[in-house]
Amino acid sequence: MTGRGHGITVAGAHPQPAAVPDRGPVPGAGSPGCALIEDMTTSLDLPEPSTIPLRSPHDVLAAVPYRLGFRPAESIVIACTAERGRPGLVARVGIDELRGDGAAEGLAALARAVAGTHPTYCALVLYTARGAAAADDVVQDVRRALQPVVDVDGWVVAPDGYRGLGCEDPTCCPEPGHPLAALECGEIGAAYVLAGHVVADSADAAYRIPRAPEATRNLAGRAARRSEVARQRATGDAGTGCWRDEALDAWRKALHRVETAAGAAVDGEPVGLAPALVGRVGAALADRVVRDVALLTLVPGGEEAVRATTGEADRATVDDATARVLGRVIDPADAVVPDPDVVARARAVLEQVDAHVPQRLRAPALTLLAFLAWWAGDGPRASYRVGEALDADESYRLAQLLHCVISTALPPGWVRAASSSG
Repeated sequence: MTGRGHGITVAGAHPQPAAVPDRGPVPGAGSPGCALIEDMTTSLDLPEPSTIPLRSPHDVLAAVPYRLGFRPAESIVIACTAERGRPGLVARVGIDELRGDGAAEGLAALARAVAGTHPTYCALVLYTARGAAAADDVVQDVRRALQPVVDVDGWVVAPDGYRGLGCEDPTCCPEPGHPLAALECGEIGAAYVLAGHVVADSADAAYRIPRAPEATRNLAGRAARRSEVARQRATGDAGTGCWRDEALDAWRKALHRVETAAGAAVDGEPVGLAPALVGRVGAALADRVVRDVALLTLVPGGEEAVRATTGEADRATVDDATARVLGRVIDPADAVVPDPDVVARARAVLEQVDAHVPQRLRAPALTLLAFLAWWAGDGPRASYRVGEALDADESYRLAQLLHCVISTALPPGWVRAASSSG
């Protein structure tokens, strides 16, 4: 696995704005001003298959892989339920990361996230093939961090079965444990499967964007380079504004082509864009103004800000407009909900950009993908994407800021508003 660890994956039981197709978790990335566990993925939730309550620890354990989108390995998972057994927050962190720098700060953030959901039950689940004793130190660290917030019920899931953590009663937890099939084939697992949820073997298998064939990557790379050269040659405000207008036209054209081609999709896969257009979009997003304006086009009400900032040479003007629109996304008083169709189209474009462009151009598209996943409530995917962005360019400021938001489990405004009203 590439990236910066496995990430604390936090999935909270919050209503989805709609079925935005997606899943994902992982690598956080240490960044200035954000001293947290690098393997901390914070997620809100995948759409629930039904309102089936989680009535027992066994139900909670059965739901974990579906909530995360993959089977945890060498990790500790915190899985909570709310009133009447409603699925609550799920958080995963790699065992090794709990022994690294920033572990204390990361666990403090995790405790705050758990406290904010007011759980009625909380399971601490150790997933390991190395034996529970080998991870006893980190289990105790997590217990101490959560003790002021909630009582935790300990479990261990190993390749040959699951059992209560520390339980020595053979009538309760026989050696080597209860069969995993009891979790996978029960009512909860069946409900998720019938709802179309799939559990991947790893975070990489769940979220990795395959690279495009070399021939199409070369075409996209040449188109991107031509656009970059044109940007360098643009002189004065007028020249820069003209280049940015053309760059935004490429972005809009890509979104439009994805939309009009949706009916021709095969097996749910979007029709591929022309490599030259993909390369132009990749180069366009490398420009901060174009990237921010492109982001504004995805937020309801953002088009007004786009009209106000398009052609602006003043970076502060664009920054102010972007901050105002993003404030509406973060503020529960506004609670701006993503449009699932818009998010799906943008995702299709941005994933094709990432699959085609050279490494130097990957960070912007991956960061926007992370933002869209976070906004849609899919924290595991958001964490994975922002980790990829920082792997591509560890100094990319927007990715650093978004990583802090994700790893501290700050939900988008519509989620906090729904939690308050529920």
